[in-house]
Amino acid sequence: MTNYNRGIIKQIEELTIENDRLRAENRNLRAENRSLRSENARLLERIDVLEATIEERISKAVEEAVAKATAPLLAIISEKDTEILRLKSQLEKDSSNSSIPPGRNGFKKIPNNREKSGRRPGGQKGHKGVRLNIPENLEGLASAGIVEHVILSEVADGEPYVSDWTVDIKVITVYTEHRRKPGEPPKIEYGPQIIVVAVYLIIIGLIAFKRLSQFFREISHGLIIVSKATLAEFIHKVADGIDLGQYVHDLLNGKVVHTDETPIKTSERPALDGTLETAEKSTFSAYIRTYSNEKTTVLTANPYKTKESVIDDNILTQFHGIVAQDHESKFYNFGSSNATCGAHLTRELKGMSDLQMLEWAAAVRELFLEMNKHKNEDVHHGIAACEPVLLRQFERRFDELLKSGRNQLENMPPKSFGFDELRLMVNRLEKFKDNYLLFIRNYDAPFTNNQAERDLRHCKTKQKVSGCFRSWQGVSDYCKIRSLLGTAKKRGENLLEALSHVLRQGLPAGQ
Repeated sequence: MTNYNRGIIKQIEELTIENDRLRAENRNLRAENRSLRSENARLLERIDVLEATIEERISKAVEEAVAKATAPLLAIISEKDTEILRLKSQLEKDSSNSSIPPGRNGFKKIPNNREKSGRRPGGQKGHKGVRLNIPENLEGLASAGIVEHVILSEVADGEPYVSDWTVDIKVITVYTEHRRKPGEPPKIEYGPQIIVVAVYLIIIGLIAFKRLSQFFREISHGLIIVSKATLAEFIHKVADGIDLGQYVHDLLNGKVVHTDETPIKTSERPALDGTLETAEKSTFSAYIRTYSNEKTTVLTANPYKTKESVIDDNILTQFHGIVAQDHESKFYNFGSSNATCGAHLTRELKGMSDLQMLEWAAAVRELFLEMNKHKNEDVHHGIAACEPVLLRQFERRFDELLKSGRNQLENMPPKSFGFDELRLMVNRLEKFKDNYLLFIRNYDAPFTNNQAERDLRHCKTKQKVSGCFRSWQGVSDYCKIRSLLGTAKKRGENLLEALSHVLRQGLPAGQ
């Protein structure tokens, strides 16, 4: 073998070794490349995770920063929202959803909140209508001097005829001369009829003294001119002849006495030491209180709204029946039991439902309305007591609602909107459960104290017209006369005749 061939073989061997080395290096590079690709993929995945984590951290950090920055503002907004709701609930309170009297509604239009009876509007079947007619005992009334029967005839005696009638009133001034033997000096005074008419128009018609004096001047063609002082004397004369003792006796013998009181303005009132005090450039607040039932009304004048004033009236102190009242604490000290007004309660519950958005209050209100409806149906059908099983169901539902109210209180923040209203109502219903449920347990007990409120309504009307009483004597006289007239109206008596009877008791026989 030549040197040349050996050289080529050596080169081939060297090239083979280099090729093997390069192949091995290529395999290593490929392996390293695969490893790098895998590492790159892992890094990309890690980058994606880090990006998501960073974005999440940034987002969370931004949220925390925003929350931290806005938390005080949100707290202020929440506080303002609660205050707005509270103020709104105060502004929207009226006589239909709270214990606020109608006189404080102002110019606000109050919707009719009476529960629908299902009956058609207007007079119901059996309602006694009122129309102009001729009394059957016309001749008897004419003989008694109550009416005058005037006949104007266009037909001869014995001929058939039909009668057209005109009903009218004749006002004429009467001068009655009483002739007697000489002795005492002659006198002239007003008769009982003018006194009765004047007192009626002042107390019932609420006509001012000045306008009433003008009225008498007009109808008498200037013959009768009554001064303000004389009109005031008319009132005192009638009041002085009224004895309310029999009315008080009638109340004490009844099963229920309704009581309530209303504030009045007066320029004069008794002080604590018993003397009369007079207001200067202002008026005092005093109170007219009623004790009444379906047949009798007794009004009393009180300078203060206290338990002692009730004791001084000496009516409830002698009464041993049911006292119907409007959840006035002092009245719970009198009577054998107290029926607290359900009308006031349902109005307050309606306010809690509408203004504080407490569904619990609506449920309690519905229960009371249901109980009252059932009682009214029983009474209509002559049933004198609630069926025992149904009564237990009513009481159990009442207890469950109280428990539900307690649970709701526990889940409410102490100063949250509606918390105080709910707390006070739950506490009241728990403490006075027997008083609020008395109307369904004992059908003699009324559901409402509306009787007392009706008996006091005229006081507010008078105050709107006249502003205030000028003297304490005027307040006392007003209460006595209104007691007489209110009782007479309840008993179906003629009011003018009731006033005349008072005057006749003090007149000599034959007058």
